[in-house]
Amino acid sequence: MIRYRMEILPALKAAGYSTNKIRTDKLMGQATLQQLRHGELASWKTIDTVCRLLDCQPGDLLEYVPDEIPNAETQAAMDEVNEMIQTGSGEHFTGSTEEFVKKLLDEPAGEE
Repeated sequence: MIRYRMEILPALKAAGYSTNKIRTDKLMGQATLQQLRHGELASWKTIDTVCRLLDCQPGDLLEYVPDEIPNAETQAAMDEVNEMIQTGSGEHFTGSTEEFVKKLLDEPAGEE
């Protein structure tokens, strides 16, 4: 998931932009301030405004954190790999990466 690296409103306040000043100067609306207050991701326009006010880059504000719970497809793949490890089964490919990609592309869809 994408989340903020910092609490945005306290950072803006430390830079001299209280929520009152932000609203009075029409830099952001109340709904946008609420999104930031609750850690909800805002629009690119808002990210642009925050970056301008804090003199920073979007990467200073945002970070990607992998979900702790894998989705069903990822979990199924992990279970399959674990079973192959435990049973010693499965197909092992010993050729080059180029040969492996060619093999994958030559296989009809749905075959494993």
